[in-house]
Amino acid sequence: MSLLTKIRILFSEDRQFRQFMLLCLFTLFNFCLVGVRLYYVDFDLASIQSSQDLFMLRGTSTFLFLIWNLFLAWIPYWLSLAVAPLYERSKSLLLTGGLLFVWLLFLPNAPYILTDLLHLRMRAPIPFWYDLMLLISFAWTGLLLGIISLYEVHRFMAKQWSQLAGWMVVVICIILSGLGVYIGRFLRWNSWDIVTQPLALIQDLFKILMEPQSFYGSGSIVLFAVFFLLSYLTFFSFSDNKN
Repeated sequence: MSLLTKIRILFSEDRQFRQFMLLCLFTLFNFCLVGVRLYYVDFDLASIQSSQDLFMLRGTSTFLFLIWNLFLAWIPYWLSLAVAPLYERSKSLLLTGGLLFVWLLFLPNAPYILTDLLHLRMRAPIPFWYDLMLLISFAWTGLLLGIISLYEVHRFMAKQWSQLAGWMVVVICIILSGLGVYIGRFLRWNSWDIVTQPLALIQDLFKILMEPQSFYGSGSIVLFAVFFLLSYLTFFSFSDNKN
């Protein structure tokens, strides 16, 4: 049995398999863009001896941080594919709900890559247009991962409960994703901080909820959420949405 056949067996539908292969192609394209960029800036890959070395380079002009951000964007996609099979095997609302909670924590990492466009500036000897294409490509792949991930959960909720329940989940998740993108980009929180630093994170969220009128980031949350919603509606309108 070939590797491609084994991968295909992991997916319950041809649609899922096609989407997976396209996402892999986009990811490979993104990695190639970063690789070419590193070649032209004479970056020595041998200087990376550990994962710690890679993290130290995240704030530099190598754009290696995009690879990490894209990895985080893949997590909610994989988790969303596991929701329906887990429920079908276990019939456990507790286990399924726990998985959906973890999925929701990581979901903002997908549209978050859009904010990496803030790093766009002239960096010789790389042409400006190349860095623009690189950032847009990563942002597009991250957005696709988020949209498809949300679509899988939407189909699951609509199938198990109702179309109304499915759309309610979509809207709530998109609003929370807008909030998640904001606290990730501007407050610098990570998805796993809910476990490592829960009290400090909850304190920041509480301030946002209690003082929305003085919260300068509300505009960015609304814009992120609206853009994510319109992107999802566009995808949904072209999809085979018969649940």
